[in-house]
Amino acid sequence: MQITSQPPKKNGSRLGRELRGELLVRKQERATAQFETGLPWEVFARAWSLAEDRLARLEQQLLSSDLRHSWICRADFEESAALLQLEGQTVALQDLALVDANTAPNDATPAWHKARALLSLRRRIARAGPGKTLTVDGILALEARMVECLHEDPNEGLGEEAEADATADGDDKLEEKRKRLERWLAVVEELQSTPPLPAAAVALRVWRRTAPLDDYDDEIGLVLASVLLWHWGKTKGLTVCLGIGLREAQRRLSDEDSLGVWIQRFCEVVQVAANAGLDNHHTLNRGRGRLVQLLAQRRAASRLPRLAWLFLNYPAISTRFIVQRLELTSPGSSWLLEELIREGVVEEVTGKGRNRAYSLV
Repeated sequence: MQITSQPPKKNGSRLGRELRGELLVRKQERATAQFETGLPWEVFARAWSLAEDRLARLEQQLLSSDLRHSWICRADFEESAALLQLEGQTVALQDLALVDANTAPNDATPAWHKARALLSLRRRIARAGPGKTLTVDGILALEARMVECLHEDPNEGLGEEAEADATADGDDKLEEKRKRLERWLAVVEELQSTPPLPAAAVALRVWRRTAPLDDYDDEIGLVLASVLLWHWGKTKGLTVCLGIGLREAQRRLSDEDSLGVWIQRFCEVVQVAANAGLDNHHTLNRGRGRLVQLLAQRRAASRLPRLAWLFLNYPAISTRFIVQRLELTSPGSSWLLEELIREGVVEEVTGKGRNRAYSLV
């Protein structure tokens, strides 16, 4: 990579066209393709450095931790809820956890259904990996998954003629959508020689400007930015939770910001997200330590170890969830919870008399 103080000349590259005037263009030198980069490094250098440090520390802890699976499971739930909060909607984590008990809250709201769809999206990406996700078909499958979780049959109630018209219009729109995605993926390809964090920030900016999808552009765009960091080797999974970072930092990524400020804000959000991830891992570690001490005194047939596993894998759970997962009666689950609360391992987090939820201290 070459860093120049003067803006490079435009050479008509796709990325140059996408970010006209923002000075990130491809330059051919000899037999290899390199990037001549005119990014305003001085604007975001400090934020970038701090984000790199915290993210590296989080990755190091997770790679050496036997709680990695639990951390990822909890992060999926918390990130899905955080993405909703960015839109002014809320969903209780204990209600969202009911997804894994194959049930739903009695008063399931549209926000709950959308959070469930986002949770399914993250799990789908984790199984497929970045290679299969970062393709036209892979991204279209993400949008289809969201629609599938939120809508049953979009053509329900249409006549045969109307269905034929809808199909024809759908084919045209699908072709346009595929072209937009191909253009964005070409930009991603050109960003490979740029450091991952600034590159992911630029890719997200292009995504926001081009809006390749018809539905759920903002949510899928934030998830794909995390996928790109995985794809470029910065992380080993969806460990950068940008929704949590934006929520905790209480700021937004504004399209009106200059490119340098946009990358600075993105790096600050990554730093906040990594700090939150480190805090969550610390909570898990302490909670696991207390549970190990408690379980050492229990008989092997006790249901307590299975309940302990639930608290390690879910950020908050309800009595109903415990009854469903452990096949217990309500009095039986309440007795186990009271024991954990008495030992100072678990606490009630809603402060309500009904529909209570519990989490690791």
